[in-house]
Amino acid sequence: MATFKPVVFTTKNHIKSDGTTNIKIRVYHSKVSQYLPTPYYIEPGFMNSDGNISSFYPDADMLNYELGEIMQLHKKNFLQLGSSRTSKMSCSELKEILQSMSEQKPEYIDFIDFTKTIIDNTVKEKTASWYQCSIDSFKKFWKSDKINACDITANRMREYKETLEKNGMQPGGINNYMRGIRSLFNKCKDHYNKEDYDIILIPNKPFKNVDIPEYRRRKKNIPIETVKRIRDGKFDTERENIARDMFMMMFYLMGINVNDLFNLSGPRYGRIEYERSKTNTDGNTSMFPLSIKVEPELKELIDKYSSGYFLSDIKTRYTCSYNFMKAINQGLEKISTEFNIPKITTNWARHSWASIARNKAKVPKADVDFCLGHVNNDYKMADIYIDIDYEICDDANRKVLNLLRD
Repeated sequence: MATFKPVVFTTKNHIKSDGTTNIKIRVYHSKVSQYLPTPYYIEPGFMNSDGNISSFYPDADMLNYELGEIMQLHKKNFLQLGSSRTSKMSCSELKEILQSMSEQKPEYIDFIDFTKTIIDNTVKEKTASWYQCSIDSFKKFWKSDKINACDITANRMREYKETLEKNGMQPGGINNYMRGIRSLFNKCKDHYNKEDYDIILIPNKPFKNVDIPEYRRRKKNIPIETVKRIRDGKFDTERENIARDMFMMMFYLMGINVNDLFNLSGPRYGRIEYERSKTNTDGNTSMFPLSIKVEPELKELIDKYSSGYFLSDIKTRYTCSYNFMKAINQGLEKISTEFNIPKITTNWARHSWASIARNKAKVPKADVDFCLGHVNNDYKMADIYIDIDYEICDDANRKVLNLLRD
């Protein structure tokens, strides 16, 4: 049986500048103590050893009463869990569950408020933006800034999907928004539900029987002739000229993504070496090392933008890879308009290199995949035994770059 008692910490790091400290509820369970915070602060001297507030404290009776209510709530939740569950829990697990149960009433869990926390703590800016756009669309459909997670049902998701369709959104956009909502909803369920202990505060499964439109990846490649036009273009604005050079640098680096380009280290022994950041995801933990020979075309651009250290002119101009990408894409948009070609962005360099390598340079598909740094789950065991031969990449890249000379 767990016991509960109000306590305060008196060490320096727990005392605020005004001399007060947070009153915590000590949970003693399985011979271990954990501490649950309360909204109350007090000078340590007003806390008696028995856990009661001293009568010398103003409104001591009221504060003792309110602390008693908090302890009764924790005791009630503890008893509701049942001894068969709590006996298997560590004290830290019990504390986490009791805190979760006390912070949110089961009948109302604010989904929007929860997603704000997730978005604020999402490291990748692109993912955070995806989440935010999805939630903004969902709030507009719901016509509210507060949504009870338990009200998100399959019928409501079908209505949301139909609304997007009626507003003229293409299947790819609908897929994007609905996957964003689904990801955030699943995170919300994982946070509030404790399935190991049969604590299910969000029982609904709104995506189980809802068809999310299939996303068809749009081709993002331009022919070799257009790559040449971009390379040889002379533009009026500095932004366009930088965008041209960065696009070509990504092309010469066999379609490196803009984040990896921004974070590259300088060449060693005539090679650029890095690990693709995009492979560092929950579903793909294998980091794929790439090593690319610095061809003369690439060296010319590296030298152009490295007046101090490697790519110093870029890294002093842009504070982060996101701003770097935005600037390049703005420049590429102007180039696209001037050349009367489809609107291209940074990732068109990757798609174009791959298409030209396969269709014009006749590089085998498996080698194209290898050059792009794709992790092939079908050959993980073979990869343990086979050394990486980067001459395959060097040969493929040189074949592609030779086409630019014709």
